[in-house]
Amino acid sequence: MKKITHWVLGTATARVSGDTARFMNIAVKTGLRPIRLQKDGKDVLFTLYAKDYKKLHKIKQRTHARVKLAEKSGFPFRFRRMLRRPGLLLGTALGVALMLFLSGFYWEMTISGEDIPYAESEILAAAKRVGVYIGAPRSTDTALASVALLEELPELSWASFNTEGCTVQLELRTSVTKAEGAEHDGTGDIVASRAGLIHSITAQNGTVLVKVGSACAAGQVLVSGITQVGDPYDPEYNPVRYFYTRARAEILAETQRTFTASCPLSTETVRETDLGTQRALYILGVRVPLSLSGAPKGQTAYTRTPFVLQGHTLPLWVETVRVYEEETVPVTFTEEEAQRRALENLHQLQKLALGEDGRVLTENITYQTKGGTVYVTSRCVCLENIAQEAPLTLPEEPENPEIIGVFVGNVQGND
Repeated sequence: MKKITHWVLGTATARVSGDTARFMNIAVKTGLRPIRLQKDGKDVLFTLYAKDYKKLHKIKQRTHARVKLAEKSGFPFRFRRMLRRPGLLLGTALGVALMLFLSGFYWEMTISGEDIPYAESEILAAAKRVGVYIGAPRSTDTALASVALLEELPELSWASFNTEGCTVQLELRTSVTKAEGAEHDGTGDIVASRAGLIHSITAQNGTVLVKVGSACAAGQVLVSGITQVGDPYDPEYNPVRYFYTRARAEILAETQRTFTASCPLSTETVRETDLGTQRALYILGVRVPLSLSGAPKGQTAYTRTPFVLQGHTLPLWVETVRVYEEETVPVTFTEEEAQRRALENLHQLQKLALGEDGRVLTENITYQTKGGTVYVTSRCVCLENIAQEAPLTLPEEPENPEIIGVFVGNVQGND
């Protein structure tokens, strides 16, 4: 605390030589209280507050001692130097004013969330329409903007603008689509989505009703959400009870599928021709063109490159505008090229249909050219997960089962 007081009031250290004893006595009698006294040979270093330094002149005249300023520090001396440099003082004042002004706006925006069905540019454009963007005032009602953003982006279930200083973090969540055929009431069965031959069973909840190596029909219950506990032959001492749960399992089965894809021998494609590129620098939202020529007429594509410093996005970015024109040109394929492209399309269809865990075991591929289009057909045996959620199938017996809870278990099966 003393150091702060000394810096605010300022201190001066005087080197006193000559009749130092008389000088000190008169100084004390006149009310000057030294902050610090230090002997330096025959001289004395006398430290006092800056406002009392001029009082030493009268004492010096009475004692004929020599007084010389040895050191000075603190705010009064710094402020006096600044007054002698008005440009520095004005620059400091403008800098503080600019900092206070800019602190009233948002200069960084981040987006967080998983599996968001919108591109970042679409989200930023929608946020700007509801009033939250880089350069928006901090007085913006972010709670109201969050509600408005859900109307702009209907596939979102939740949105929140979280602010910290001049930074906005937009947190998003996607709407959860109800699985087809599942009731989501805490119970359910696992049925076969397709007919096939069971290859392996990995069940987490429920009662497995099929075995590895057995055949199943489409829609057949493979894992029931009902688990029976008790002895039906001794109901008096061990009554039959039922636990209802939602069955969970992964069941791989060999299935038969037919895939068909096509590729025309002649088609049209769009070719882009660049007409020019323009760039502009944005500083705090103010656009500064970096080219003197005007933009040519045509379709435009915008890209924005922000400046990042130590992981923080600065309110400074370069906008690039690419101008181009589109031209429709005919494209002709040979029959071999069309067959190859059709086969690539077929493999993409197989990946989409079988999922990550599925694969093609064997296949028979045939080609056919008809009406200027090459068709490729694959009749294949696949290994895929046929487990599908379905509503719970209640048992016919017993007439009055005792339902007491939910069962959670683990069942493993391999061929």
